[in-house]
Amino acid sequence: METKINLRIEEFVKESLEKSAKEDGKSLSEYIRGILREYVEFEIEAPIQQESKFPEIVFIDTDKGYESTFEFTYLLTWLFCKYMSPVDINHVDAINALKRRVELVVSESTFSQELKMEFVKVLNDLNRFLVEPPYEGKQFYFSIPNNHLSFNYNMLMNEIWSKN
Repeated sequence: METKINLRIEEFVKESLEKSAKEDGKSLSEYIRGILREYVEFEIEAPIQQESKFPEIVFIDTDKGYESTFEFTYLLTWLFCKYMSPVDINHVDAINALKRRVELVVSESTFSQELKMEFVKVLNDLNRFLVEPPYEGKQFYFSIPNNHLSFNYNMLMNEIWSKN
């Protein structure tokens, strides 16, 4: 299923994209879809080789907590992607990297205990996902609405928006 995304970008960026699309013989929309698809396939969904070889180093501003880091933003993006599509085809290394990020939210963030417990749901689901054998349509349960294992996205948004 395809979905629609509207973007606001600077005029020079649009012109540059239009020029590149024309050179490739594609429409602007088709060209941008290709860029986004490649990014997701190679940067997000592909195995993260460096993370499987080296321990992840995260610098945390203790005044702001883990939630102010790029690593948390990465995790947040993935969480909302799973809300839109709970089926996952990530490599074990990528799932383990996400698991480490969730563990850091629980241990290093300044979120409320209630929200940290919501992240524990995600952590439990990641662990389940890792031990289950692969099968077609394998998905996460935390992102399925109205499930007893569902992550409370509203609680997350409310806490993020209430922080200064």
